[in-house]
Amino acid sequence: MGLRHGGKQTNDHSSQSRGERSADLLMNAKGLFRTISVVVLVATLSPPVEGRAQSNGEFEALLDTEMPALLEEYGVSGSVVSFIDDGAVAWTRAYGLANVSSGTVMSPDMVFEFGSAGKVITAWAMMRLVEDGRIDLDAPVNSYLKRWKIESEAYDAEEVTVRRLLTHTSGLDIHGYLDFSPRRIDPPDLVRSLEGKHLLEGIAETVESGRLSLGNVELAQEPGSGYRYSGAGYAVLQIVIEDVTGVAFDEFVKHEITDPLGATSLRWAWTPELEGRAPTPYGEEGQPLEYRQLTVHGIGSEIGTVSDFARFVAAAVTGPNGESPGRGVLEPETVELMISPAEEAGSYQGFGYGLGRLNGALSVSHGGKNSGWEAFFILDTVSRQGFVVASASNRAGPLHNTITDLWLDAAYGPGIRTEWPPSPTIGLLSLMSIAIASVLTLILAVALFRCVREVRAGNRTRVGQPDRRGLLLVLPWVLGLLFGWYTVYSSLPLYLPAWYPDFWPTTGSLILTLTLTAWIAFSLIRTFFPRRSQADLKNPELERSQAMAPTS
Repeated sequence: MGLRHGGKQTNDHSSQSRGERSADLLMNAKGLFRTISVVVLVATLSPPVEGRAQSNGEFEALLDTEMPALLEEYGVSGSVVSFIDDGAVAWTRAYGLANVSSGTVMSPDMVFEFGSAGKVITAWAMMRLVEDGRIDLDAPVNSYLKRWKIESEAYDAEEVTVRRLLTHTSGLDIHGYLDFSPRRIDPPDLVRSLEGKHLLEGIAETVESGRLSLGNVELAQEPGSGYRYSGAGYAVLQIVIEDVTGVAFDEFVKHEITDPLGATSLRWAWTPELEGRAPTPYGEEGQPLEYRQLTVHGIGSEIGTVSDFARFVAAAVTGPNGESPGRGVLEPETVELMISPAEEAGSYQGFGYGLGRLNGALSVSHGGKNSGWEAFFILDTVSRQGFVVASASNRAGPLHNTITDLWLDAAYGPGIRTEWPPSPTIGLLSLMSIAIASVLTLILAVALFRCVREVRAGNRTRVGQPDRRGLLLVLPWVLGLLFGWYTVYSSLPLYLPAWYPDFWPTTGSLILTLTLTAWIAFSLIRTFFPRRSQADLKNPELERSQAMAPTS
């Protein structure tokens, strides 16, 4: 979304000639408004390869050879890949275009949004407070919250702890939040996002869980009873960080986590300077989008270079010169806890990290998607190799899966490569608009048929002046068309209630606009052919006088 921002970690095994390799592309209901998360987890390959993975030069060569064709196949404008070797960033390569219309070439130092992959950064920030003794992992999170509290009549809110929020076992609902157009005036802040009603978030939660939701955060299951991905849980963690420290989330994370790790380009809100360093983001249909902003930063609004995000990812393992995991920001024992399976979440979820296996060795990964952006990282914690990829396109999920296959081939030898089909050329939002337009078109066809039949039967007759009552019936269609233009196509400031999402142009929005225009045209024409009353039908003299009336 904000389609929906986030994604759960899974491990799906499929038979291959060298062993088993798994890859799962999770499309959650947040895909209704932009948000999806791509998570690729790799299962055990057998027999094990002797020594550590060797993929540095081969992976780079594979990318250089195949990326131009892959970008075209998947309809992705451009991507940047940073390779991690020996616990450090080895190289960063750019492919494709930063702007399709101008032909600007993608550059390795451009900045991207990483979406829900940044939840791991939020987890690091929280564990920094745990190490300082300011947070107890197993204390009720409400004991740290000042501006907002978790309340529930169905479950015990005091059972929601920081540990459970970090591992998606808190029981909270709401997969993620929609991001907003920069034209939006007064978008909902962090607290209003948690306590307010949200149209699309509610629809998404209802579709995903089967339970009616209005988009406000609720406990949907018993805390600690199992895994349930919740972007809202990481929004709560953001409030905890701010309420405990008295410092804005962005400032705290930058000062305590990312800057000390050398990831100095990372920010959490778009500025004109950052926009000037970024590629143009593109939607599911290849249309250019605005630089939309998440107001809930803790769920994944981070912006930075791919190499800097890779520096953060690499900090979870030992560095090339013997630097310990955590790199002085966190203790090695803390990092070990974060990348260990969470007891209540299952084998494939740590503190923010998704967990998998490569040659029997632990791997960590996470993906993310915001409007116009997709990203993914994976890291073998034993070989200390992995990569980060980011693309300025919402069609990049299958491409990232294919890049993962290329890395696996380079690191562990060729396997049976999965053929990942391209993303649909029409997004879910567009399909929803087309569905609405189809219903309106069907109704219009019926209304037009009835109107023509009544004219032929003499029940409607042409008059010189439009029927005033008929003109009033045109007004709702005109208002609907103007509202759609204002929210989707205009460049005017957007004054909308907090619960109402703002959208971007799609094929569906164009079809819906044309449908509304057709309704207006039909309604206006119909005002010149009012339905005759029973009295008129019984008075032939009146009929003749109306027919002879001047038309101007």
